Amino acid sequence: MNAGQSDLTGGNLYRDPYPVYARLRREAPICLFDSTQEWLVTRWEDCQTVGAKEALFGPSGSHDRPEARVMGMPNVLTMSGEDHACLRQGIDANLTMESVAGYVDGLARPIVLRYIDVILSKGSANLTSELFEPISVRTIATVIGLEEVDDDTLTRWFHSLNGGLQNVTNDPAIWAACDNARMEIDAVLRPIVERVTSNPDRTLISHVVHSGMPKGKARTFEEIMPTMRVILLGGLQEPGHGAANAAYGLLLDENQARAVAADPHGLAQRAFDEGLRWIAPIGVTPRLAAQEFELAGTTLPKGASVAIILASANRDEKRYIDPELFQLDRPRKQHVAFGYRPHFCSGIFLTRAIGKIALEEAFKSLKNLRLSTEREVQIKGWRFRGVMDLPALWDA
Repeated sequence: MNAGQSDLTGGNLYRDPYPVYARLRREAPICLFDSTQEWLVTRWEDCQTVGAKEALFGPSGSHDRPEARVMGMPNVLTMSGEDHACLRQGIDANLTMESVAGYVDGLARPIVLRYIDVILSKGSANLTSELFEPISVRTIATVIGLEEVDDDTLTRWFHSLNGGLQNVTNDPAIWAACDNARMEIDAVLRPIVERVTSNPDRTLISHVVHSGMPKGKARTFEEIMPTMRVILLGGLQEPGHGAANAAYGLLLDENQARAVAADPHGLAQRAFDEGLRWIAPIGVTPRLAAQEFELAGTTLPKGASVAIILASANRDEKRYIDPELFQLDRPRKQHVAFGYRPHFCSGIFLTRAIGKIALEEAFKSLKNLRLSTEREVQIKGWRFRGVMDLPALWDA
């Protein structure tokens, strides 16, 4: 299938990539997307091959990719070897399973309950913008060290950066919003970085500045900002959209919604994890072919930009039964919404914990939670995808 003769367009991917991915898996599992000049890898098995071969498919440091303009270079996603491992020490310091288990409930649950209390008496809300996104940005911002930045600003930042990443039509207004967000982020973070450079604290910013460095040395503002933009976009977005996506899946089936409402503590984590598989908040991870390589009958040239389509792998019919359905009782199988090592998402434990708590408290507190029929659910994006408008009702 030639990309020019298929459904493979930027508009179709942004509106709903899953029918496009299904066709690619059937007809052209390795396909060149002309709009971005990257080879899309869509089948589970082939994604595993590319993801596991770090020596052959290393991180993409190409300045032609949108990540370069949005995040800046080099960043944690474009680095490899000792430099990457050293930087990951700072990022991962407070994000290990043990560390997260020690603080997440005391941090996240009061935030979740506070936002639920704001909407509880209303009986209706867009659960994404009024609950799950605010929970996500407020919790992650606290971990990062941005407690003083308001919710609206944080949300606008990650939506603007996200827009730049998915701007396949090169819309100047989208780029202007992205560039403006970058300038605001830099202006806010510069004094914070200067402060923690002299007076380290327990925030993620401080760890990124200091951890893994020789004694008496610290990373500069210019060195860490590309990586901080990566963290801001992925970190602020993923828990909230993961929870919204899972909530939508549950609310499509009254029996599944009732099951979680009856046992939120026992089923919320399973629901969140199935939501990550069903609609992956981060749907693509880029790679660069270090040499010519044949994959599924297609030769990828040396230097080719390769996109592992995590969202497509998570719906591969050869791995999952009825993969297009959200199934709370689906047999447990690993998904790849968090990517592949060594660039596996640092925030996996924090994201899963926030998502679990958010769904647990929402389905416990919002009685008879159900979809509203007053307007349609809106879902957008392909590199980053989420339920943007989740209109819901409950018995207030």
